[in-house]
Amino acid sequence: MESHSIISNDLGEEIQDLKNKIQEWCGNISNMVETGIDSINERVSSDISFIKDSTVRIDGFEKRIRDSNELTEIKKVVASEKDEYRKCVLNNSKIMSEKVRYLENQLKEDKQKLEIERISYENDLKIAKQQSLEREKSCRIYSDNLGLYINKVNGNNRFTFIYIDDNNPDKEFYFDLYYDEKLQLYNGVDCNPNVREFATNIEKLNSRSISFRQFMCKMRKAFKANITNI
Repeated sequence: MESHSIISNDLGEEIQDLKNKIQEWCGNISNMVETGIDSINERVSSDISFIKDSTVRIDGFEKRIRDSNELTEIKKVVASEKDEYRKCVLNNSKIMSEKVRYLENQLKEDKQKLEIERISYENDLKIAKQQSLEREKSCRIYSDNLGLYINKVNGNNRFTFIYIDDNNPDKEFYFDLYYDEKLQLYNGVDCNPNVREFATNIEKLNSRSISFRQFMCKMRKAFKANITNI
């Protein structure tokens, strides 16, 4: 009995010792688990913080990339606009150069035309002055010798003869002429007394078949013949 009791005590102690060891082991495992969980939590928390920081940095990088892409697009647009502007400037410069050359050529042609017109005008003026001198000379001759007087009536030149009618030397015989400077033609306006030769003589004068002096002589003869026929 005594030996059996000793054995039981020994077994009890061993069992208790095992229980204590198991309890200690479980405690250690629990501590290890708790410690591991805390470590894992810390690691997870650290990883989460790192992920958040990385996300922020990634967002920043993405924004910078977007800004960079936008800047690149803006640069492309600016470069395209500059290119279009240069093309427009070159095109406008070319057009303006062509216009300037055209205007210079036109101005040169106009100057040449004006010079030709000036020379023509001066020649016409010389001819007109010469004709005027000849008419004045003829008029003086007729005034002094044939009683011819010239004056303006209603814008026309009136040629008046006296000394035609021997019975009435002061009686006036006249005709009115209008000279068209542009056409360089004489137009008969009035004739008193009216003689048939008036229109015919004007036609001959305009056709240059008779001179102005000859025209005056013919008109005086026509007036003289008119008295004879009365």
